[in-house]
Amino acid sequence: MRLVTFTGPDQPPGPGMPGRVGVLAEDRVVDIFAAQYAMARHGGDSPADAHRAASAAAPLDMVAFFAAGETARRAADAAVEFAIGATGSGDSITGPAGEPAAPPQSDVRLLAPVPRPRRVRDYLTYEAHASGAGLALPEAFTRMPICYKCNAETIIGPDEPAVWPAYTDQLDFELEVGFFTGRGGRNISVDDAPAHIAGVTLFNDFSARDIQLFEMTLTIGPSKGKDFCTAMGPCVLTIDEVDEFDIACEARVNGEVWASGNTGGRRFSFAEVLAWASYCEDVYPGEFLAVGTVGGGCGLELDRWIKPGDVVELEAAGIGVLRSPIGAREEVPPGAGLASYTGSPRVSPRH
Repeated sequence: MRLVTFTGPDQPPGPGMPGRVGVLAEDRVVDIFAAQYAMARHGGDSPADAHRAASAAAPLDMVAFFAAGETARRAADAAVEFAIGATGSGDSITGPAGEPAAPPQSDVRLLAPVPRPRRVRDYLTYEAHASGAGLALPEAFTRMPICYKCNAETIIGPDEPAVWPAYTDQLDFELEVGFFTGRGGRNISVDDAPAHIAGVTLFNDFSARDIQLFEMTLTIGPSKGKDFCTAMGPCVLTIDEVDEFDIACEARVNGEVWASGNTGGRRFSFAEVLAWASYCEDVYPGEFLAVGTVGGGCGLELDRWIKPGDVVELEAAGIGVLRSPIGAREEVPPGAGLASYTGSPRVSPRH
């Protein structure tokens, strides 16, 4: 199942516009709530009773959907079967406000699957990425998955312009996948961890490479190198449809393939990453844990650099395409920042 969070095509994204939960099916987005409402009306319920039934069956945001587990999955399966069957027969089915229950995908705007995750962590699990970027791997890499924590307030969805901060000359993309937690827990074992994983999506934690490497000479961070923009989407592919070590993926810039590979060759599995994240620490439904950039999956490793106006597309089998137009360098007012920061040394794969 391919789950999405969506709005109308002209509705702007943002925390005040959380969107609805849908399922991608046959080039349509089945609005689970609207389809459940239409099902109840088709069965003879009054509008009020149908609204109550749909509200009980269909969580209105993705985190609630994850937390509802099999109950939500059954409601989504029923909604898809009813909606696709009805539209295939030429019937027009709508929700309580007259909204279409299964609009064409081209008629909606996809947001990040969870527009504001409670917490986002990005782990380094690919040795090929580290060595390709010129990093020496310490012993800690073999003992435990190590992450940085992302700025969840900067998450963007498909087709939203990526921010280019004024303080960097070397903006980079990252070809990654990661998973959402469906259930919370603490001290989750590796054996039990798969039952806590909801599904997988694409993840592009844009990186300001020059300042990232410069600030990390202090052996802390990254901060400014990462905290400005992260893209996610377009859907969550439920974990029952995923072979986590064999997801074919590709990165394109302006239609040209820059990198391709798959999600094999990692040091740690999804289950091991989640077990470590929950070790003596609570995790909650709807958290996101990325497992790092695939080998060769960024400009730094290739020594090729994107520029304003480019379009970066990440694609993964079953998940789809995460498209990100690259915005212009941000213009800042006089006095912004610090006079002591005059730029960072340029980096290359063997910095």
